[in-house]
Amino acid sequence: MAKKITGYSRPQVALHWIVVVLVAFQFLAHDGMEASWRAFLNDEPPPAGRVVLTYMHIAAGSLVLLLALARIYLRFTRGAPAPPADEPRLLQIVAEAVHGLIYLLLLALPITGAIAWFIGLETAGIVHEKLQTILLVAIALHIAGALFQHFVRRSTVLMRMFRPEHS
Repeated sequence: MAKKITGYSRPQVALHWIVVVLVAFQFLAHDGMEASWRAFLNDEPPPAGRVVLTYMHIAAGSLVLLLALARIYLRFTRGAPAPPADEPRLLQIVAEAVHGLIYLLLLALPITGAIAWFIGLETAGIVHEKLQTILLVAIALHIAGALFQHFVRRSTVLMRMFRPEHS
């Protein structure tokens, strides 16, 4: 009989928060990449002082992709805790959809960014920019859902990402 999972493991929690920090970095320090991208499109050298931020953006994006793959692997091999027993099915569906969208975007953003930068496909750059906006919305929904669970429904859903299950 399979063990019932009541919380996330230490690696799952650690990966979650590392990805949060990396994604926040990507949004807060994207100016260097944008300036370098504009220069790239105009066949000019990258602006002085922006090259380091450009390579940090590329490295962080690559790391997000690898860590997202690790998170997906852990989710399939270890599983995830069930939603609260009294949670309405509609909330479960919304939560599953938002989680799925976030995982998809954590894969698609680094891939479209890499295609744009390394292959020079401008369309991939445009898609990359649009996906950033969608990710911001998905993150806002994810945070709102976690806060709703904690403060309105008074469930333990939010705390599962702060207190790993000992397994």
